[in-house]
Amino acid sequence: MDISQYLGIFLEETREHLQTLNRCLLELEHDPGNLAVLDEIFRSAHTIKGMSATMGFTAIAELTHEMENILDLLRKSVLKANSEIIDALFKCVDTLEQSVEQVAANGETSLDIKPLVTTLTALAKGEMFTDSKAPSSVAARPVSAIDLNDTEVKIIQAANSQGLRAYEVQVRLREGCLLKSARAYMVMSTLDTLGDVIKSIPPAEELEKENFDLSFQTVVITDAEPDKIKQALLSIAEIESVNVILCEATPRLEKAAAVAGQSDAESRRIGGKHDEETEKTVNPGLNTTADKKVKGGQSVRVDIEKLDTLLNLVGELVINKTRLEQIGITHRLPDLVETIEQMDRVTTDLQAVVMKVRMVPVGQVFNRFPRMIRDLSRELNKEVNLIIQGEETELDRTVIDEIGDPLVHLLRNAIDHGIESPEEREAKGKNPVGEIRLIARHEGNNVIIVVEDDGRGINPETVKQKAVQKGLITQAEADKMDVAEAIRLIFLPGFSTADNITDVSGRGVGMDAVKTKIESLGGMVDVETKVNEGSKFKIRLPLTLAIIQALLVKVGEEIYAIPLSSIDSTIKVGLPDIKTIQNHEVILLRGQIIPIVRLAKVLNVPETGQKNQEELFVVIIHMGEQRAGVVVDTLIGQQEIVIKSLGKLLAGIKVIAGATILGNGQVALILDVGSLM
Repeated sequence: MDISQYLGIFLEETREHLQTLNRCLLELEHDPGNLAVLDEIFRSAHTIKGMSATMGFTAIAELTHEMENILDLLRKSVLKANSEIIDALFKCVDTLEQSVEQVAANGETSLDIKPLVTTLTALAKGEMFTDSKAPSSVAARPVSAIDLNDTEVKIIQAANSQGLRAYEVQVRLREGCLLKSARAYMVMSTLDTLGDVIKSIPPAEELEKENFDLSFQTVVITDAEPDKIKQALLSIAEIESVNVILCEATPRLEKAAAVAGQSDAESRRIGGKHDEETEKTVNPGLNTTADKKVKGGQSVRVDIEKLDTLLNLVGELVINKTRLEQIGITHRLPDLVETIEQMDRVTTDLQAVVMKVRMVPVGQVFNRFPRMIRDLSRELNKEVNLIIQGEETELDRTVIDEIGDPLVHLLRNAIDHGIESPEEREAKGKNPVGEIRLIARHEGNNVIIVVEDDGRGINPETVKQKAVQKGLITQAEADKMDVAEAIRLIFLPGFSTADNITDVSGRGVGMDAVKTKIESLGGMVDVETKVNEGSKFKIRLPLTLAIIQALLVKVGEEIYAIPLSSIDSTIKVGLPDIKTIQNHEVILLRGQIIPIVRLAKVLNVPETGQKNQEELFVVIIHMGEQRAGVVVDTLIGQQEIVIKSLGKLLAGIKVIAGATILGNGQVALILDVGSLM
């Protein structure tokens, strides 16, 4: 069977389960007795193992199998979820993520998992406990994590009454073993000579069909010692390792109840106040697994390329509808106009449905950040609480795929430059635990994403000094800047206030990269800051990059489109109202000085006699707090337009963001408002 056709589904589903593992491990770290979280972790690891084995990625399957062993021991209270085990599981998730990315890039993975497997095996045997409260019996006698049904439990209990013991026998074949079923048969035959095999995983018929990776397990009842079993099996050719573990005749539900009772007792012993503080310090933005109730319903996975094709077809429908509108008006065809009005309602509804299908929660991006904050805070010896709000806010899939890196830059800067050390915070009278908020919400046709910290803030004087030292501005320019202008210097290429380059930040590429990426998505980024109180970065993004409302304007013989979301107003300005300050044309509008941009000059198109006109059409545009007035020849009107890419050859044109096709078939260029400021 050709499984390459399923690779995309494998990658997508595995990445989702890896996100679940990261999220749930963070919850488990702060609530080790949470059985619901443990069950969800186990299910995700088990699913990844099954998919990987089916696809032939044996290393991934083997690693997740070893994770399952640890997780099952945790569920049965044989092991305790201490920091050593949690760290090991996080390393496993990191390795799995790297392996998945290798598969995505090369179709295979080559990471060495043996050190991790060794660590997990040792943890399962209780050999690496650093917790002084770890039960000594675990180190002395590992207990099997294999699931037993009631019948198997009764068989083992009967055997125990006769002086026999049940052992789980874990067998691993060597890499490149050609006759796996034959080796499995020899193992079974050898065990039959030593006792009675009552269970095998996978079942015997699957072993015969070689439907397993290099490892399998059995349960055998025998009077033989573990060492004798091990030596007998290691004498078989192509057997790499054998592990023999005692099986206890305890039903799984009984053990789970014991765990729950132990957790409740520990909770009562710790005290409610400590619990409340712990929950606040973890990640209030993350709900526990038990709180997350997913509504049932039917769903189907659709390739994003198919949705792009559907959206393009809707765009073509919008273009043709606009052309029909013009024909109806030009030729005065009332029946056609009435039909087009009905068609307009249908196309509007169709467009809304398609756009809604493309929308995905920003939580798909946000979910990766709690783990990152945890690791960075450890690395920098800081205590940080990440609060996530509004992760259910939806954004176009195209935008979602692009905002991850800018948010990583902002969060890394917040924890590295913004949040102080616990000692410094206490000296300032602050809570030693820093706080970073990641918030998403809708505002009209935009999504607002806020990254806010309660750290040291940004000192405008320090920013100006650094900019002068790096030659980005002159001292004279720095002296004339107000606070807002000084803070915006952090977005200049090559700017950094860090004295030392670290692995976390400080190379002077982060904030420039953030601004460039956000503006390429049709958005903008603002910053507010107060020294010793913190900083707030506010990102404004369009809901979609496909179909927008725009104002059509004419310059010379060409028509251009300006996104309506970036327009404050349109006005007529008399020539005497245009002043010149430091060789720049400006106007005074409602007490604010607005710089003038002559679009004909920017686009290098022939003058159209504007200088001889008594009044000029000016479109007031904005980008964050900045305003500018764009001089055009004619205002045509508002229209719904479909954004088309210019392609790679024309992608570097600074002032142009894209193109659209008008109702008459004419191509109009869409202006990049950010480049005009």
